[in-house]
This record gives sequence, structure tokens and C-alpha cells, in this order.
Amino acid sequence: MPSWDNTPVGTMRAVELTHPRSTPPGACFTYRTDYPKPSLPNSKFVLVRIHAVGLNRAELRARNAEPVSPVEFGIFQSEFHDVCPKIIGEEFVGEVVEAGSETALKPGDRVAGWAYGGGKAYDGSYAEYTICHHRRCWKLGEAAKDVPWDALGAVPMGLWTAYGAIFIAADTKPGDTVFIHGATSSVGLWGVLVAKDRGCTVIASTRQASKVQKLKDAGADHVVLESALADRATIRNIAPGGVQTVLELIGLEAVEPIAMPATARGGTVVKCGILGRVWKQEVGAGICLATRKLTSWTTLDEDYDAAQRVLIETVEKIRSGRLRPEHFLDSSFELKDVGKAHERMEKNEAVGKVVLVIP
Repeated sequence: MPSWDNTPVGTMRAVELTHPRSTPPGACFTYRTDYPKPSLPNSKFVLVRIHAVGLNRAELRARNAEPVSPVEFGIFQSEFHDVCPKIIGEEFVGEVVEAGSETALKPGDRVAGWAYGGGKAYDGSYAEYTICHHRRCWKLGEAAKDVPWDALGAVPMGLWTAYGAIFIAADTKPGDTVFIHGATSSVGLWGVLVAKDRGCTVIASTRQASKVQKLKDAGADHVVLESALADRATIRNIAPGGVQTVLELIGLEAVEPIAMPATARGGTVVKCGILGRVWKQEVGAGICLATRKLTSWTTLDEDYDAAQRVLIETVEKIRSGRLRPEHFLDSSFELKDVGKAHERMEKNEAVGKVVLVIP
């Protein structure tokens, strides 16, 4: 029996994936008010009343019921299966309503969860309630009481992916120059924000000229259009010695022609995005140049405490006004309008995070 197996108690609002691969996106889902509400599987889980859900591009794959790899199950890899859950969604913010005895959480705690099994191993966050293993659920701190749910919903996975990639995987230092390739995504905008907050110089890229000002408003020192990156000298014209860190969010297909040539001797390329939607890529010797490093970033159990600290600090900065929601929150939709939210994300109209709200 899977570790997340539970006996539903009552019902809840949810959008069920009933017709994968349908068009338009909204046709894939059925909005329900009577979906079975989960209960605690065991003492290591919490039950959370979800208030907002940040959308992720991996959910475009999930909407089509495309297969996932065991690594995407995170701490549940030993229980891997290839059946897509009926409720997708990989992150959330909300309030704990019931906590298992082996957790450090309690009812009323405002929390965030991501890479928590939901949406991959079992039912995810496109719902009013979800269960979450305590090692994938983080407190947002007291400041969260003063920040709107939609703004909180735009924080967790994008923030931690950007922060971890830049400052843990790449060991970026204040004063370094960071190139964010694919900067108008949620992770990209958080990359701009956290890098500037730590005193770095930021070069950001976008495919659309209409999004340049948004990146500048968020703090990017230089913004280049994707079309200009066909010339390998573009980034070097801004940073003649190359950049210390590249946050590569387009995908593996961009590492050899764009990311590596932009990287300084001793610098690091962190590949942790698939905005180009190229899931597999043949690579050659040029994928990693001499004296440069290529690595990736994802949430590991060993990062739990660091993620907790960064989350709480960031929410405090949002409350104080040091970080402003208009720089990382693109738009909000009601749960029943998930199809419209997916369309906005899929058409690359968003600048920052698209969020579902569940009052």
C-alpha cells in the first residue's frame, strides 16, 4: 500500500483531469465541488487547506498525461508508478488544518509545499485540500499573515529554484555578474530579484520586446532580446570577461551555443529549466568548456532547513515592501478558470507567476 494511501473524508472543490490532451486546455479539466477530500495517511503527513496554487510548466506535460521519470517523484522514488493522478499541481500555499504527530507543524500554520508528491505520485494542488509529507512542507513565518494569498502563491517553487541555482549550485557571490537566460518566467524573475537583492549585476533575456521594461522594473541591469543571442559576442559585449553565473532556463539545447560561451573562466552554468520544451537533447564535447562548470538544481531533502530560512526571509521582505508582488506575480485566476490560466502560460503571455486562487 502506498505511503500516501488514505481514506477520504467528506468532499471538496477540485479540477479533475478528465480528458487529457484535449483542446482548448480548459477541456482537459472538469470542475467539481464533490471531489473526495483526503485525510492523513500517517503521522508524517499534514492536511492543508489550499488558498493559492502557483502554476508550473511541468503541468503542461501533466495536462497531457505524459509520462514522468522516477526522479520527479522526489522522496517517493521508491514508490514510482506511471499512472497520472486525477488532480495535478505541484505547489501550493495554505493553512495546516491537521498535522501528524511526527511533524513540527500545527493547525493554523501558514505553509508552502512543492516537490511534495502531489501532482506526480498522488493527487496534487488543483484542489481545496491536499496532503503533504512534512519534509516537503515549509512554514512561511508570521509575516505571511500580512501578505495576500495570491502573492504568497507566486513565491515558493520559483523563489527556491532561482535562489538555490544561483547561490547554492553556482556559489555566486555579491558583486558577481549573473546572466539569466529566460528571465520572464517565474524562476527567471525570481532570479533577477534575488541576485539584485544580494548585490549582483544582472543580465536578463527575453524573446519579446514588450517584456523588456518589466525586467528592468524588477532590477535587471541589462536586458537583451533572444534574437541577439545568435551572436555569441552579445553577452561578452556587456561583460567582456564573461559572467560568473548563467541561470539556464531555456534548456539543454541552449547550453552549448549560448550559455557556455557567455561564461567566464571558473564560472558556472546551472541548467534547471525547460522553457524551450525540449525534453531530450543530444550533446557533444562543447556542452562544457574547459575551466567552466555545468550543473543543475532541484530540491533535495538536505536543503530543507535552508529553504525554510529563505522562504521566511523572503516573505518578510515582501511585507516590508523590499520585494514587490508586481515584480513576480503575473496574474491570478479562480480555480474553475484553470484552462484560461494554462492558456496564458502556454502562449508565453505571462511575465512571472500565474496563480490559481481558492478562497
